[in-house]
Amino acid sequence: MKIRTRAAAIILDDLNRVLLVKHRDPDTDETWWTLPGGGIEAGESAVEALTREVKEECGIKCIPKDLVYVREYVEWHKETHHISLFFTAAALEYNINIGIDPEFSIDKQFIIDTAFLSEEEIRITSIDVYPEILRDVFWEDFKKGFCGHKVYLGQQK
Repeated sequence: MKIRTRAAAIILDDLNRVLLVKHRDPDTDETWWTLPGGGIEAGESAVEALTREVKEECGIKCIPKDLVYVREYVEWHKETHHISLFFTAAALEYNINIGIDPEFSIDKQFIIDTAFLSEEEIRITSIDVYPEILRDVFWEDFKKGFCGHKVYLGQQK
């Protein structure tokens, strides 16, 4: 089994809406929202990866700030154990675009939308949202300035 470390950005706009990327698996048609981010390349730091991925997926520049969560999950069918590092980040602009994943061909793209979603929109959407804490715990942690919160979220099942 290979280990894949990824970095993702938690970017909020002036209305405290979270920037999310909507994915659809072209093979299974499964759809989900997630934070912009992706795999750390050889020799790249987590914050460099985060900055690159936000630019690729959303078309904006950001400034990474603090590491606030760590989550693991295993994709057994791909024999990959993922370790996700979630950082707060500040957007240098809010004019987002639907980006691409350069590691996939044009006809096999996963990204279908990017949007800033409010706490209420995230809570009521019927589409899966990852990490799951964006539906509840995150908002309390955010209000407390991420002081005294649980950083290690465990392994997603």
